[in-house]
Amino acid sequence: MGDYRELYQDWPETEAKDQGSRCMDCSVPFCHMGCPLGNVIPDFNHQVYLGNWEAALRVLQSTNNFPEFTGRICPAPCEAACVLNINDDPVTIEYIEKEIADRGFAEGWIKPEPPQNRTGKKVAVVGSGPAGLAAAQQLNRAGHWVTVFERNEYIGGLLILGIPDFKLDKEVVVRRVDL
Repeated sequence: MGDYRELYQDWPETEAKDQGSRCMDCSVPFCHMGCPLGNVIPDFNHQVYLGNWEAALRVLQSTNNFPEFTGRICPAPCEAACVLNINDDPVTIEYIEKEIADRGFAEGWIKPEPPQNRTGKKVAVVGSGPAGLAAAQQLNRAGHWVTVFERNEYIGGLLILGIPDFKLDKEVVVRRVDL
């Protein structure tokens, strides 16, 4: 290893489908309750199992602005809450999330979503970290004109300045910001 680039094992699509099939769609999905974002984990796991990657992305994006970030850096409390974790390894939810997001970018499914109508209101967001970028995205979707202010040279806040490349490659952040 001669650099500090992002380091993840590439798994074949069949591995993601196999992991998605392990999700038991529990009557009480503890994984969903363990997720701070409230991701609807059984739903996107099921779509991956069926091979409906674009549908899985839509499910994931309904609760998560940046699955390409959380699929890399989240400590995955959902996996700790997975009922399979009682007797076996949990479903690799974080890996599935990363794969869905990366496939979404590769296939062109993640693209700018300009609002149908503008409200005419202008909103300033101070700080371009994950919270600022998520707020800006939601406000833009609501039809407001949004300006993001950042004191540092780079957009991305902690994502750029505080997380090492081997965990979250800066190109992943730039790819999102460039949308």
